[in-house]
Amino acid sequence: MPNKENKNTRDLTPEVALTLAAENPRTLKTRLTKMHSAELSELLLDCKDDNERLILLKIIPDELCGDTLLELPEGMQEDLLAALHPSDIEAVVEHLDSDDVADILQAVDKDIADTIIERLEPEERREVEPLLEHDEESAGGLMQVELFKVRADWPVSKVLEVLRRWGREIENLNYIYVVDDDDRLQGVLPLYELLLCEPDTNILQVADSGFPHALAGQDQEEVAHIFEKYDVLALPVVDEDGVLVGRITADDILDVVQEEATEDMYRLAALSHQDDLAEPVGITAWRRGVWLAVNLGTAIMASVVIAQFEATLTQIVALAILMPIVASMGGVAGTQTLTVIVRGIALGRVTFENARRALAKEVAVSLVTGFSFAILMGLIASNWFPEIGVKLGLIIAAAMLINLLVAGMAGGLIPLTLQRINIDPALASGTILTTVTDVVGFFVFLGLATVFLL
Repeated sequence: MPNKENKNTRDLTPEVALTLAAENPRTLKTRLTKMHSAELSELLLDCKDDNERLILLKIIPDELCGDTLLELPEGMQEDLLAALHPSDIEAVVEHLDSDDVADILQAVDKDIADTIIERLEPEERREVEPLLEHDEESAGGLMQVELFKVRADWPVSKVLEVLRRWGREIENLNYIYVVDDDDRLQGVLPLYELLLCEPDTNILQVADSGFPHALAGQDQEEVAHIFEKYDVLALPVVDEDGVLVGRITADDILDVVQEEATEDMYRLAALSHQDDLAEPVGITAWRRGVWLAVNLGTAIMASVVIAQFEATLTQIVALAILMPIVASMGGVAGTQTLTVIVRGIALGRVTFENARRALAKEVAVSLVTGFSFAILMGLIASNWFPEIGVKLGLIIAAAMLINLLVAGMAGGLIPLTLQRINIDPALASGTILTTVTDVVGFFVFLGLATVFLL
């Protein structure tokens, strides 16, 4: 029977849901209650427009509505929240943890957020207000204040007693945080280890005083690296004085990892990380158009280089046929190196300390591939245009070797240089690399042809 119910909820389409919303909203609400917030967000995404989404959103139970909204793309989430009455938003946030409440309030107009905060219970307001002071992409913006902390002088027996009384109120309870009288973090103890301790043991004696932590102002990408390095399920967050102010759980950091990876991928393609399928055409076109304009400028630069060899191209038509191959091979080789280096920087595996080794490897790879494809393309060109023969083959082989070598070096040096001057390597590397490989490829190939064939 449960399998049948689950199948029915998964088979719920926007068309069916909207029909039920008009004819029998109570039945629809019952069906929506059985669905997971991830399934509900998919249902909303499948709707044709925000009007349909709002109809369904108002029927989704309040206890699921917040999590459903948080699963949606940021732009869509903000549009839907803007269409809701403040009292509706207030009902939604009542069922969320403090970090999720902060996320919702940061997505609405400030006046509305202030109104909702004023209506919160005093205790909940004290929890949420400090979170709103932190940058959204910092550890403080990610953390939640709900955690289980105990005093350093407590015995294990007292910790277990308090845990049984209050532990059910905290989701994802994996660690016990030990603090002193001033709430400064003294150590962390995994829950499973607590259960194995002797009752009369002092909690501080068994807690890990070297457990990793994050500073409230630390960037979310750095926090993700800490999770990756230490393989923890949750990370305590402290302020500059070492006072425990919250914790970040693994489910939140998974969203950060996905967000950062998507952002890097979009930027390598000269796209804004805010691009999504639900965004209006005009806004998306404007964001992409800016980078297309930059790319047009770099393409004109490459065309200017070609124009300098107009006489050469007029006399030897074969060059016009072959020159895109040299530029294309350089572009692909450079992009391969660029992708490896940018991703290495993002993961913290490529640093200024080990950059020389990474560059040396990429240059070596470029030499190997350059020689291989230079020989291959030289043979192809010699046989393709026998009237020019070996000379043409040697020229294109030399041009390809040089361009692949330059592409490998540029693919490594460009992102490292941009990082050094505090520019996101993923944002501008691709455009600069394309310019370098095109200009160098055309200039070397046509320049050598001008010198040796005319």
